[in-house]
Order: sequence, then C-alpha cells, then structure tokens
Amino acid sequence: MRASLKQKETDPQNYEFDPKTNLKLRNWFVQEKRELAFRKNRTPYSTWVSEIMLQQTRVAAMLPLYEKFMHRFPKPEDLAIAEEEEVFRYWQGLGYYSRAKNLLAGVRILVNEFGGKFPKTLGEALSLPGVGPYTARAILSISYNLPFAVLDGNAKRVLSRLFLFKESGPKADAALQRIADSFLNLESPGDHNEAVMELGARICIPKPLCTECPLQDDCLAYQNGIQESIPEMEKKKKEILLNIRFYILKTKQGILLVRYPERRFFKTIYSLPFLFEGKNPYEADPILDWNLKPTDLGIKFKHTITHHKIQGFVSEAELDQKSEKKILENFRKIRPSIEIKYCNWKNLETEFPSSIAKKIKQTLAKEGTILPGLEK
Repeated sequence: MRASLKQKETDPQNYEFDPKTNLKLRNWFVQEKRELAFRKNRTPYSTWVSEIMLQQTRVAAMLPLYEKFMHRFPKPEDLAIAEEEEVFRYWQGLGYYSRAKNLLAGVRILVNEFGGKFPKTLGEALSLPGVGPYTARAILSISYNLPFAVLDGNAKRVLSRLFLFKESGPKADAALQRIADSFLNLESPGDHNEAVMELGARICIPKPLCTECPLQDDCLAYQNGIQESIPEMEKKKKEILLNIRFYILKTKQGILLVRYPERRFFKTIYSLPFLFEGKNPYEADPILDWNLKPTDLGIKFKHTITHHKIQGFVSEAELDQKSEKKILENFRKIRPSIEIKYCNWKNLETEFPSSIAKKIKQTLAKEGTILPGLEK
C-alpha cells in the first residue's frame, strides 16, 4: 500500500510528511468550506468570541446566537463596558455561563492593558482569562496567520487516524501536539487549522466517511483498516439522574432570584432557588432548609446539564415581609457570598437566563396554571 506519510518510530518527532498531503487538504478546504458567519470579516476579537461559543456547543445552535452577540457587541470596547447580566442575556441558549464570564473578564483586560489589540505572542494570549492553549493558538493562527497548530477534538481525531497515533487521553496530548506542529502548513497556518477542524467536523467523524475524504490515500489508519477504532473512545461519564424542585417565591418586590458560587449549578447567573429531591450524590443546600409550606404546582419538565439528566418540578409560595426577611437573613448567614434580586413573571427568562426558565413558563402555560400576581 502506498503511504505518503511514514511513521519511522513511535516517537512523534520522527514522523515524515509529504507536502502534497497539505496541498490536498488546503485545496479541499478552499473548495468545500462552509460559509459561516464567524468566517466573515475576521478579527482576533470575533475569532475569540466564536471559539469560546463553540466550546461544547454545536455550530448550528451557536450561529444565530453569535450573530446577535456580535451585533450587540461588535468591538471589544463595546463588550468591555457592558454589564455582566446583559452579557449573560445575550449568551442565553449557550449555557456554561462561566465561559461568558471569563470572556468578559478577558476582553476588559484586553481593552485596559492591551489597548484593545489582541496580543501576538502565545504567552500574552494565555494570560487572558478563559484563553487556553487551543483558543490562543486558534486566534493567533486564524486571525494573524501565525504558525501555531491547534488541537481540538476534531483535530485530534484527524491526526490520530492520519498518522496511526493510537494513544489517547490527556497524557497523549503533548505528543499529538508535536505531530500537529510538524504537520502544520507554514505558508497558511490559519487555513490549515480550519481545514483540519472542518475535516474532523464533517468527514473524519467518529464513524468516518472515508470515501469522501481528500486524504484517504494518505491515511495510515485507513490503509490498515482500523480507522473506526482510532482514537480509542473515552468512557462516557455515567449519567446522573436528578430531581430538582424550583421555587417561585413571590414578594411585594417580585419573584426572588439568587446567585452564589458555592452551589452545584448556575454558579454565575441568577436563578430561582432550587432544591435536590430524593437520592442524589450532592449535599443538600442548607439555605433552602426553611419552614415554608409551598404549593406544588403539579408540573414537571426535563432538562440536561452535562451528564446530568434532570426531572424538574416547580412549587410556589407567597412571602409576607416577615417570612421574606427571615429567609434573606438565613441566606446571608449561611452563604455570605449570596446575591439577591427580584423580577416579574414576564421577565423571568431575561433575569434567569437559562432554558429552564423558558421550560417552566411554557409548561405552566400548557397546564393553564394561573399564578396570582405573576401574570403581569
């Protein structure tokens, strides 16, 4: 069998590469690349935003949210002066709000310490909050055409199969990064990185479409008939089933929302107070141990957060001034970091920027439930 890529020894520094392979890859990308919003009018800032949004989010789900975000915050200076809660509202639908929090912190440093210009060195790029090795290399190569090879999940799959690299997991990343660095097309590193990732996203998928691959003749895994077993699949985390009850606590000021970093979910955003019910691996939150008698609204909805499969329930209670004061004192005593605010029913999805808020409202509407004082 012909192989234009030869593995001399197991040491990744001893791989040989045929320049024609890079040319095939680039030609395929130029002809077949998807016309995506974040590939138009690229700047380091827009690349940064898109790369952070794409972490743990599918392209199709990310695109409309990216366009809305960039329309509202077209330049780093626009984002740097925004309030965190507004940024979270424009992040709604992407989840993992710590990404938005770090992006905002990083952009503020970019504006205040780097004059709004994304740095051109890897060390300075990595100094920005939320910018790890992959994100830094992606921005520097795609926006500045600097010679840094990226290594995301798609790139790992492509390179592992192409060069018959059988190791997997975090310990193998350093060796795979050296392979990526050696394979990098130095004439067009940005296009090269995007091509590798595009190939992994569309062709070299977990069950690869080898007949459509421009590098089929060069792929050592394909030549050995083991392309579907490389890289080794990491064991999926066991799904955790959770029952969570959310509380709509009505006061004269509105519906009570809370935020504090010690809890399991919604560490960075305001949410309705919630409580785990039944068997679960997490400690009960002491701030929700009240002597209230809320009304179970008799509804339920499903939700997923990473490997957690959640069955959601909703209860509501009306708080007079005395009970509200007692609850707030209890909150602050046990969780000094807690932040509190109020919203009305109409703005629940805006102030609690999670699809859970939307599901609660939709479920209540289906059930025809009327919540006194909240329909406004």
